[in-house]
Amino acid sequence: MTESGTQLKAAPPNGAPVEGIVKRQGSVITWIASRGIFIFTGVLLVFSVIFVNGFASSVNIIDVFHRASAIGIVAIGMTFVVISANYIDLSVVAQVATAGVILLALSPTYGVVGAMAIALFFALLYGVVNGVSVGFLKANAVVVTLGTTGIGAGILSLLTTGTIYYGPENGPIDAFGDARVGPFPLSAFVLIVVAVIASIVLSRTKFGFMIRSYGSNKQATRLAGVNSGGVVVGAFVLTSIAAMIAGFVLAAYSNTAVATMSEGFDFRALAAVIIGGNSLFGGRGSILRTFLGVIFISVLSNILVLSGFSFAWQQLVTGAVIVFAVALDALARKAEKR
Repeated sequence: MTESGTQLKAAPPNGAPVEGIVKRQGSVITWIASRGIFIFTGVLLVFSVIFVNGFASSVNIIDVFHRASAIGIVAIGMTFVVISANYIDLSVVAQVATAGVILLALSPTYGVVGAMAIALFFALLYGVVNGVSVGFLKANAVVVTLGTTGIGAGILSLLTTGTIYYGPENGPIDAFGDARVGPFPLSAFVLIVVAVIASIVLSRTKFGFMIRSYGSNKQATRLAGVNSGGVVVGAFVLTSIAAMIAGFVLAAYSNTAVATMSEGFDFRALAAVIIGGNSLFGGRGSILRTFLGVIFISVLSNILVLSGFSFAWQQLVTGAVIVFAVALDALARKAEKR
């Protein structure tokens, strides 16, 4: 008994160095999870400029911004859902295509503004249905948004029957898609404006505070009297409005729209959110992180294209980066609880 007690007394000093090492490792992991995207993006940009032939050309830079714009706007919207309470919105695929098709198909009849108003109605419909189902009825977000994706994409396919819609050449939509501010496409500035507004909403408003608070601790937020269901509905509605804007940008870019125009947008937007360092467990994240995640993925994809790798390799590499980011997020969360 005495010997055992001696061993117990001796344990803390012997274990202290080990505990210190574990804490330092946890701090490093937490730091990488929360700050790593800033370093990784910077290193990738420097590497691309120095070592990737053709990356720094003006034509290529403009193309990178063009391709990043629509995906970036969707990812910024999805950030609200992810931070609110570890939810995701997979219905953005159908939402982006619906907005693009409505814009080009109905503009000749109702005008550009009228078509945008109709698209806004459907965006609000998507957001409210998803938000009420998840926030008030407590349905699984993945199942609900997969369901609304199927419904929306099915209706869109039935109505359009595979038709490709074209905007009038030199019309307002075509002009927007070709417009430049200096050397940069106007769509890139739309992305920046959406990012700034979304960042203000998330970090400077009461609603943004409630989203982050609910994502950090649902129970405490409910006990504080916050309408948690309303917070979730608001997050899904913002995601849908962002998807609608992305649909407009995507349609204007090519001056065409078809029901399948946004395939893969859910995966790529969610990848940008995760790689940016936003926690899938909710509560932690920012619009700036998502923006950097979009830049990282766009530059990485561009490097692979310029280096001659196929689309399959792009999927493989992006998937591997996502797995790394999710694992890092899980380890950081585990370290924070120690």
